[in-house]
Amino acid sequence: MGLPDSEPKTPSAIQEDGFDPRYPPWSPPTKGILSKLPPSWVPYAELSRIEKPGGLYGFYMAYLIGISYGACLVTPAPSPAALAGTAGILLVYNVFLRGAACTVNDILDRDYDRQVARCRTRPVARGAVTPSQGYVWYCAQTLGAGAAVACLPNPLTALAYAVPIQFVVSVYPLSKRYTDFPQLVLSAPIAGGVLMAAAAVGMDPFHAPTPALAGATAALFFSHYVWTTIFDYVNACQDTADDMKAGVRSMAVRYRNTGIFIGLLGAAQVGCLVATGVLAGFSPVYFIGAAGGNALWLAAMVKTVKRSRPDICAWWFSWGGLLVSGTTTLALLAEYMYRSQSDDNQDNLDGANK
Repeated sequence: MGLPDSEPKTPSAIQEDGFDPRYPPWSPPTKGILSKLPPSWVPYAELSRIEKPGGLYGFYMAYLIGISYGACLVTPAPSPAALAGTAGILLVYNVFLRGAACTVNDILDRDYDRQVARCRTRPVARGAVTPSQGYVWYCAQTLGAGAAVACLPNPLTALAYAVPIQFVVSVYPLSKRYTDFPQLVLSAPIAGGVLMAAAAVGMDPFHAPTPALAGATAALFFSHYVWTTIFDYVNACQDTADDMKAGVRSMAVRYRNTGIFIGLLGAAQVGCLVATGVLAGFSPVYFIGAAGGNALWLAAMVKTVKRSRPDICAWWFSWGGLLVSGTTTLALLAEYMYRSQSDDNQDNLDGANK
């Protein structure tokens, strides 16, 4: 999982047909999970990106954050077994949600993908799957996501969040045609997972018991919203040159100084995490882990991310969602355990005084 070598590689010139020789033509996979599948399944698995878990981390970690946050605040606190069960259902949901989002992205972006070296061998772009077949696969995955929602402890409440999340991730690719800020569009449904997961364990943001907790939840949502914007910005930095030629618009094309961009948004993200802790009355355990840990990861990103190094951008996209959001999740779980232990000690003290 180490960072790539620090010495940049000299890029080859893009050929007249638009193909970048750094990225070879598509060939049947010979290793990894795709090589284990029947050949007819491979294009559909590629549409769902099952061989690239980095994007799944980007989706799913919002739900782990929401579960952990809700567990700190609901009364009575859910058991670890109940949290694990909900987390398992939401993992299945996110496999389908992320797969559907990637599928519709490839369908709508097929003409652009053919002009981008990293994307030109995607199944729809290369003709392995027709748009109609892709839409059937998209619908099947959407139904799978709906079935997972039905298994949650509060399915109707979760559905109220799942429907707009599904809609926005499905139309997100169109935003790249009309605005320089598609990352802001994508960040909303992904960060919405924080709210949906918190509601699934009984901490519905729209029925918070106090204004302070409503504010804490909103701050946590915006923290993940800002992080997702950073996360997708770094991913888009891999393709800036090709995106400019193809006419694809993004914040990576508009804002070229990666250090300033990540630094400013990173400060906002950490500030939101601090606000969450203050408004929710969390202990130093949370502040050290969430705010302190995220600040360290973001400082590392400011130092290492360069659009001239697409390999480093790819590394952060593969692992950043797990590392940064995982740090927040662990801090919230530590807060949950700290509060549970404090409650147990208080119960024992009350029992001894009777």
